[in-house]
Amino acid sequence: MKNLIAALFLFALPTAANASPCDQFYPNGKEIVVPNTVVLCNSFFATVYDDVNNATVFSTEIAQARVVKVPRTDDFRADKRIADSPTPADYTNTGYDRGHMVPAANADEKQEMSDTFLMTNMTPQLPSVNRTAWRLLEDRVRSVPFKWVVTGAHYSKTPKRIGKSGVPVPDMLYKVAFFESGNVAVYIVDNLVPKSQVSTMKLEELEALIGYKLR
Repeated sequence: MKNLIAALFLFALPTAANASPCDQFYPNGKEIVVPNTVVLCNSFFATVYDDVNNATVFSTEIAQARVVKVPRTDDFRADKRIADSPTPADYTNTGYDRGHMVPAANADEKQEMSDTFLMTNMTPQLPSVNRTAWRLLEDRVRSVPFKWVVTGAHYSKTPKRIGKSGVPVPDMLYKVAFFESGNVAVYIVDNLVPKSQVSTMKLEELEALIGYKLR
C-alpha cells in the first residue's frame, strides 16, 4: 500500500523502522492494509482511499478530548494529494450530500476541523441518512469513551456514479467503534433507501462482507 503523508501536519515517527506515521489512528495502532489503495495521513485521522475509482474506502480516527467547541468551517475542497480528486461540485444537484466519514464535530482545533472537509473524507449519502440516522449515530458514539472509530463504505460491483469525477455511491455505510471498555460495536445503514435506520452487525460479518480485517 502506498502511503501519502499530508504536508499540512507532521508526526513523530513510531519506534518501529517500518511503521507508518498513520499507525496511531488505526485500531490497536496497526495499519489495516487494503490492496490497491493509498493512505492519506491527516491531523487526527487517516483515510484509506481508492484513487483509481475515486472511492473513500474508510477513515479511521483516534480519540480526542474535544475540550473546545470548534466553529464549523464548511471548507469542502479537493484533496491535492490525489491527482483526480473529487471536488465539491461533483455532488451539486445530484440528490446526495457530501457525507463525512470522520465527523467535523470530532475536531478539537481549527486545522483538524478543516481536515475533515477534504473530499477524500466524503462519500455520497442520501440526505435523509446523512442528516438524521447517521448524524444521531455520530452523536451517540461521541457520548461514549472510545479509543478508535473506523467509518467506511461498501460499494456494489457496479455502483451509481456522480459528478465529473465519477464518484461512486456506496450501497451501505458502516461505523465500528472500539470503546475504552474493550467492547467493539458495529453499526450499519442502507444508503440506497431513503430514511433508512441504523442497525447492528457482528464484526466478523462485516469483515466477511468488506473483505479485510479491521483489527
